[in-house]
Amino acid sequence: MAKELRVGWIADIFDEVSGIITDTEEMFEQAKANDVYWQPITCYHKQIHPFHVFFPLVKVPTNSFYAGTSMYVPNVVNILAYLIRNRVNVIVSNTPGFMGMVAMACAAYLRLPWVDIYHTDIDYYAESLSGGFLLGNPLVKPIFNRAGLFYMKQYQKQADLIFVRTQEFHDLLLKKGHDKSKLRSYPAGVNIDHWNPSYSTPSIWKQMEIGEQNKVVLFVGRITKVKDIVFLLDFFEQEKPVGYELVLIGGGPEKDDYQKRYDKNSNIHFAGIKRGEELQQAYASANLYVLPSGSETLGKTILEAMASGTPALVSDKGGPRDYVKDKKNGRIFEAGNYESFKKVLGEMLADSTALDKMGNEARNSILGHTDKKLFQQFTGHLKELL
Repeated sequence: MAKELRVGWIADIFDEVSGIITDTEEMFEQAKANDVYWQPITCYHKQIHPFHVFFPLVKVPTNSFYAGTSMYVPNVVNILAYLIRNRVNVIVSNTPGFMGMVAMACAAYLRLPWVDIYHTDIDYYAESLSGGFLLGNPLVKPIFNRAGLFYMKQYQKQADLIFVRTQEFHDLLLKKGHDKSKLRSYPAGVNIDHWNPSYSTPSIWKQMEIGEQNKVVLFVGRITKVKDIVFLLDFFEQEKPVGYELVLIGGGPEKDDYQKRYDKNSNIHFAGIKRGEELQQAYASANLYVLPSGSETLGKTILEAMASGTPALVSDKGGPRDYVKDKKNGRIFEAGNYESFKKVLGEMLADSTALDKMGNEARNSILGHTDKKLFQQFTGHLKELL
């Protein structure tokens, strides 16, 4: 008789606005619907649904990567006891931080299968985000980067399976010397009923004093350097596209700094964090969704926007380009190149008819990428380990 799957889903959390949390929530809901034991676990300074939260022994600031955020060191013994008590038989880690190391150690001690999800483009983070007096030093930075990449490779080699979000990162891990037999696909999955064009409610923009005659370009997520958010903000500040206004939904410790710098522009609106129906309406009521980042391993917000019938502009690096087909359901620009970004976004805003057509195609192109299908595929791979 096949063993009943009992999953410990372990992740580090920096703050409450992240694709990892969204992914966790959706997989947790699918597990409940399919009567599978699936317990998200983290270490954080406050309770956060749907995780079982262990409060930290030590808080470690991570300002070099995410300004104002921290990572949290847990009591490993407590987590180990929790896994034993709940008869977990497969451990999944979402992040390579302290909780990822705990997942790896607990799996080894309990002799359980351990799988890793490659959510974070470590190469990009090490090269582009390390800064400050120490890590930004040109003599120290290369050593730090090489050490970080070496750690990541050795960490992942301990896993029984490594799940990758896109073909690009599958190929990247092969180049790094990983065993092909350990790699599994963990593609997009989105709730197409939850994110739906039927939620379109253009009147929601009135509360931001956006006139009915104006169209909206939307960004949703952590407002931070890692998302290359300056591209989008500078475009609206400098180009002032006629008939369009920018709405940014999200938060994070860097949000206030960006808001102070750009809020003087009447065509830029910081809307804060939105959830539930407000967020559904925002996606479906926008005319274009933009994610400037060149480091997304998936970019879940892209899928949510496209399922809502909104075309997307993304970079040519990372996960989103697997779902955006240039000039069909959105557009693609050269990652890290503001001139390319400016040119492509300008072209999109100049042709509202093409924008509407791409929006219709965006919805159609996502219909095959459901969260139900993703969950069935993912759990199928986990069951093989039992």
